[in-house]
Order: sequence, then structure tokens, then C-alpha cells
Amino acid sequence: LEKKADDSKSEAAVGHDPAKVQECLTQYQAAYPEAKTVLDAAIAKAKAEKTQVFLHFGAPWCGWCHKLEDWMDQPAVAVLLAKEFVDCKIDEDRMKDAKAIEKHYGKSEGGIPWFCFISSDGTKGPDSDAAKGNIGFPSEPAEVEHFKTMLNKSCKTLTSAEIETICATLGKK
Repeated sequence: LEKKADDSKSEAAVGHDPAKVQECLTQYQAAYPEAKTVLDAAIAKAKAEKTQVFLHFGAPWCGWCHKLEDWMDQPAVAVLLAKEFVDCKIDEDRMKDAKAIEKHYGKSEGGIPWFCFISSDGTKGPDSDAAKGNIGFPSEPAEVEHFKTMLNKSCKTLTSAEIETICATLGKK
């Protein structure tokens, strides 16, 4: 019994000091990027490439945001989207002034992910707000149809067949 008491004392002595850990984490925390700087860079790239910006808002804790990003990263989808769009993610939790960008582009209160297409001059095009609110990651037939309508309204490079190919990858689990 005495040995167990001694063991627990030594474990406490070897443990960490929560205040020191917090101090270290705070001291070495990466700076939050400026949302406007990230967006301005995407718009400049779109202008240089004669494309548009696929602007999407999300957060690291959002499962649907991860689904959108994972879908966008699929090689077959990424190649087609890159013909028309520069990807620009605004992280609501880890970027300064993200709310100002949301307000400027009219993001609804309908949750995340929320997205819109922006021309290379910064003009907002179609967004993910449908008749019943924000579609988020388009997975249901009506949501996929809304996304398809967004693409048809704004795409200048993608063919109808390529838009169909993109939309066919949505809604699959």
C-alpha cells in the first residue's frame, strides 16, 4: 500500500503543468490569416487565369464542410473545377474578418458550408441559397439540381457534358 502511494506521488511530480502548457501553446500559435488577403489573392489568380473564384465558407469542426472539400479534391472533379474556378476557402473560425467577407457577399444565416461563384472582377454570381435555404454540400437531388443551375448560369469554359459529369459525382455516399 505504501508503494502505491509513493508511485502516485512520483507520477504527479512527472506530470505537466497545465498553465505552462497553455502558455507554450499561446506563445507558438500560428497567426490567423486575413480573410480579405486570401480572397484578394484568389481573385487576382482568377483574373490572371481568366477564370472565376469558387468561394466557400466553412470551419474545421463542420462535417459537411469536410465533405465538400473532399469532393472538390477528387481528381476527376478537381480537374474539371480547375478549368473554371480558383478555389478559395474562408475558415470562419481561423481567419480574421471572415464575417466581413460573408456580409459583403450576402452569406445567409443558413449554416455552412455556404458558397458562391465570383467573377475575376469580384462580382458575386450564383450562391448556394436555394428556395428552401442554403444547400450546404449538395447531396440530395434538389440540392444537386440547384448546384447544376449555378454551374450552368456562370460557367464559360465547362461544357454541358462536363457539368453533367461534375453533378453525377454528387449525392453519392
